[in-house]
Amino acid sequence: MNDCCAIENRVRDFVAAHGCGGIIVGLSGGADSVALLAALVSCGARCIAVHCNFGLRGTESDRDMSHSIDICRQLGVKCKVVHFDVKAYMRDHKCSMETACRELRYNKFEEIRIATGCEWIAVAHHREDNNETLMLNLFRGTGISGLRGMKPVNGRIIRPLLGVTKKELLEYLAAKGLTYITDSSNLQCDFARNKVRNLIMPTIRDSFADADTGIATTISNLAHTDSFIAEMVELEKERFVAADGSIAVDRLLQQRKSAFYILYEILKEEGFNATHTGDIIRSCIRNASGKEFCSALGIKRVLDRGRLLHAKDGAPERIDVIIETVPITEFHPGFSPAIEYFGMEALDGTPLTVRPWLQGDRMRPYGMKGSRLISDMLSDAKLSLIQKQNVRLLVKGDEILWLIGMRRSALYPVDKKAAHIIKVSASELPCSQK
Repeated sequence: MNDCCAIENRVRDFVAAHGCGGIIVGLSGGADSVALLAALVSCGARCIAVHCNFGLRGTESDRDMSHSIDICRQLGVKCKVVHFDVKAYMRDHKCSMETACRELRYNKFEEIRIATGCEWIAVAHHREDNNETLMLNLFRGTGISGLRGMKPVNGRIIRPLLGVTKKELLEYLAAKGLTYITDSSNLQCDFARNKVRNLIMPTIRDSFADADTGIATTISNLAHTDSFIAEMVELEKERFVAADGSIAVDRLLQQRKSAFYILYEILKEEGFNATHTGDIIRSCIRNASGKEFCSALGIKRVLDRGRLLHAKDGAPERIDVIIETVPITEFHPGFSPAIEYFGMEALDGTPLTVRPWLQGDRMRPYGMKGSRLISDMLSDAKLSLIQKQNVRLLVKGDEILWLIGMRRSALYPVDKKAAHIIKVSASELPCSQK
């Protein structure tokens, strides 16, 4: 691939495959981004170049900005320059300079994409960049998805040059007569990527001449493997994830030797990492029901008898009741779990109220001898922890009249010879009773 047509054909095919409703192009003024912009323009793509001036390198930052503006003028492309206060962002978000620049850059790209009605954000990562990404992820610890490197398409971000070598890009620019600048900070080893680029990869290439080709081949193979695994995980979700999002961890452990990996893949989009996954599995093995787990995204799940449920934040569901006096002719016991009836004397003295159940609460169920713990009755009903949180009691002072939606007490029974009785209707029931 030593002529202009080869790179432009590759970019043209990429754009044709993914559509082109306008492209925001990240333009630093360096060789990679200048080549990307030139190739896209040659393919007829509608481009808006965005240059980010972070103001971190004094006059060199201004030089990069001026060169980017000149390149856009040569190519007939609109250029938008944005300035950032990186140090303020680092202070406010408590992050590194590298992270701050990345987040500021991509957030601004997305903001401009939406404002201009463009479809894509194009960045100029090439083959060697992708190889460096594999090495970085390898050193940090990762799985297949990390070793597959960057994706050609990731959300609204596209990387049309991902299979092109640096050498090919430089040859392309020379053939087009386009100049570029060199960022002196790329030659320093202050950041992890620069250490891989300037120290590690050159050493590897000295010993293995075809290292870059071999790494790129590995990335391609792992990308196919990752896609296959993603398809298999979707099938596993159908088996082990219920409609309400709960996960049958106990059954997963029984049926799959790869339970850890499957559970991790299911949970990672919620911000749960490998450490969380291991804790969940160990807790399930120990039958540690009630343990709560919180992800890096603030999503909470709770383990309940082998199932991993979504935990609810804030107060449990509110249950209101309507208490009314009705004729005995409206006495229809068992018609609805949300309705219960009591004798008129239930209204004498202390008023009827609704409250959450508490550990140690007891009631004497209608038709049974003796009393039972409310907690035992809920366990017998096989309610989840979340459902138990929403259970309410109808009480008269210290007396429990009704475990709402489930069982009434023996107190204040209906006299079928009475002219009127008390009808109590609940607005909500525990999930399993609805």
